[in-house]
Amino acid sequence: MSSASATRRETWLPATPASAQAARSIVREAATEVGLDGERLWDLMLASTEAVTNAVQHGKPWPNDCVLFTTEPCPRGLRVEVCDLGKFESALEPAPLDATSGRGMQIIAALVDRLEVRNGGGPTRVRFEKHRPLPCRNGEHASGEEVLTVQ
Repeated sequence: MSSASATRRETWLPATPASAQAARSIVREAATEVGLDGERLWDLMLASTEAVTNAVQHGKPWPNDCVLFTTEPCPRGLRVEVCDLGKFESALEPAPLDATSGRGMQIIAALVDRLEVRNGGGPTRVRFEKHRPLPCRNGEHASGEEVLTVQ
């Protein structure tokens, strides 16, 4: 499917742990519309879970006690954004081995093709993208997946 038929979705999710499940459902539907499936879909769902969980646990909800969750098509796949009123003041550094938290952003970074974190002078926005694979000339994707080439 092409991203031309997909739509932008903005959803206010309650700032509760249960919202991670709602985010996964939204991402599943939006990703399917832009042609993401299999491992790429699971990666995007996990990254979305981590981003919403981070916003709920470490951020600050909007006055409506929610975080803003947005999905929209991008030229090569799907863009997801989680926005709250907290301040993200951490660098992307490894968490200590004995830490029980602090790995969410590293997990997101490992799963997605593009990641931005913005927090200067306004709400914190965690925005990331997952892309459809691009075919290589030899009939395989860069990830090694085989592709059927129609000529």
